[in-house]
Amino acid sequence: MHKNKAPSTLASSTSTHRIYLVLVLSTVFVFIYWLLRSDSFPEQALADTSRLPQSSLFTYLNISSQLYYNESQGILYVPPRDQPSHFVSIKSNAVRGNHRHKDAENSLTGEVIILLQGQFLFRVGDGDANLYEDYKYDISKMGIVALKFTADKCHALKNIGKQTNWFASYYIKSKDIITIVPVDKQGCRKIMLT
Repeated sequence: MHKNKAPSTLASSTSTHRIYLVLVLSTVFVFIYWLLRSDSFPEQALADTSRLPQSSLFTYLNISSQLYYNESQGILYVPPRDQPSHFVSIKSNAVRGNHRHKDAENSLTGEVIILLQGQFLFRVGDGDANLYEDYKYDISKMGIVALKFTADKCHALKNIGKQTNWFASYYIKSKDIITIVPVDKQGCRKIMLT
């Protein structure tokens, strides 16, 4: 008699995704707490964790020590390779994305974008079929929004507000990724958000 191994693999994959979600949401709550405590939101400043409430039940993730890029659209905080999440600022009228994640190994199955602050225009579509959909979100009126889509979908975010906005993102992986997550911008040229 052969035993079916699929359910245990599925359960393991589901557990891994839940762990990633818990880690991302915990970090998001810390980030929101800091946003609410600050009088104004300086683009390049992060919370001093020594000034935040301390607990024996959780710790703060120090993203300031991680690699970051100060780009024309805003700041991109890149986590270590073993962590799937990253934080991104996006300046007024700037666009991030206009790409999809297509890789030959299919190690990336999806992405989750969590809109934390501001007003956004989100475009998602199929670049090969030249089809897309646009959605507007005002986080101050709607609350925090999490968007989940498959990795092969073209996606872009535009800041349609007057201030710098913030969002978080993490990847859903079918296996460990040891290289930088590939992006395909050419496949999304026909449905580019500008």
